[in-house]
Amino acid sequence: MASSVGEARDRSGSGWRGVAALALGHGANDMYIGFLPALLPLIVDRLGLSYRGAGALVSILVVTSQLSQPLFGFLGDRVSRRALAIVGPLLTTLSMSWLGLLNSHELLLTALIMAGVGTAVFHPQGAALVGGIARPRSGAAMAVFTAGGNIGYGIGPVLIVWIVDGLGFGRTWLTMPIGLVVVGYLAVAMPRPPKVVHEASEVPARGTRAHWFMPLVVLYFVVMLRAAAATLFTTFVPLLIERRGEALILGGWALLGFSLAGAAGGFIGGRLSDSLGRRAITIGGLVLAAPAVYLFLHASGVAAAALLLIAGVCVFSALPVNIVMAQELVPRHASTVSGFVMGFAWGMGGLAAPGLGALADYWAVSLGELGGLARAMDLIALLPLAAAVLAIALPETRTSGAERHS
Repeated sequence: MASSVGEARDRSGSGWRGVAALALGHGANDMYIGFLPALLPLIVDRLGLSYRGAGALVSILVVTSQLSQPLFGFLGDRVSRRALAIVGPLLTTLSMSWLGLLNSHELLLTALIMAGVGTAVFHPQGAALVGGIARPRSGAAMAVFTAGGNIGYGIGPVLIVWIVDGLGFGRTWLTMPIGLVVVGYLAVAMPRPPKVVHEASEVPARGTRAHWFMPLVVLYFVVMLRAAAATLFTTFVPLLIERRGEALILGGWALLGFSLAGAAGGFIGGRLSDSLGRRAITIGGLVLAAPAVYLFLHASGVAAAALLLIAGVCVFSALPVNIVMAQELVPRHASTVSGFVMGFAWGMGGLAAPGLGALADYWAVSLGELGGLARAMDLIALLPLAAAVLAIALPETRTSGAERHS
């Protein structure tokens, strides 16, 4: 008995070390992805892009990194998830760290596509590995994993603007060692996952397509709408701040605050979902996100800063929850469904960026650049509200207390 308890503790400790390593890898990968929105005002000026063109760049990165995630998730369910989880952040690091040296539209697009592939390779594998090695507390573990990505995405804009302001646009390559060190640590610290032998008998009713297909479709649209809100917000807030005459670094700080608040929101939501239920946390966060986003866009000073943080907490509170929901609906294909809700849904949400940019260009004719952009961004607040309405139809996927502790 003592031996079995000790082994369980060892597995638990190793599991949480693995979760921490994967969260760090998630943070490094998304830190580089966060470079693009922060540098977008400079890229727009360098290449002479419109708002629509700026949105198209973001969509290319989002579509490449997100829409292909189910494919790489499907691959990860059949080959080594661990190897793919290491290769992904490496490719992202090598692509995004060179942005400042790319002076043509073609080279920029190539780098963004490569970074998108690296991100698509990593995310479904990381989520599936986390869900597997911390299964009894999957909501809390997924919250740690997603918090790593949010923190990294928030740090990225501040880091890259600090480097560009101090050393010039051509010195973005100085960030490369950060990613290489994290990838090396991930390769050493990430445990090899145990062979999964229990999934064939796990929650038998969920093995039938009729049980999980429609809930997964509803979950997909919920995540897609929330993803569109988050992508549009992080894409155009730096441009909005810059067009208001503020310093470029302020846009980076805004993204950092939004992302750190999102990390806190995901951690809170993930922990609470293990006790209160996945569905309730999803609906509650989305309902509160809508007014927070709208009021931020019309506030200033301390009020705007507070509303920015509240919006981040609410928008991302259900991010880890929804990943776990997908894995609980279809446990035998954890990588595939993780890629579906982390990637494909987010990729489709990211397609809204050129459309919102086009609306901003249209309204700018009569309202001026700032007025057109501000009016277009007001529409972002409608997206989480629509997602909350859809989320009412979601089933509760959390297992019972007896099952969790058996």
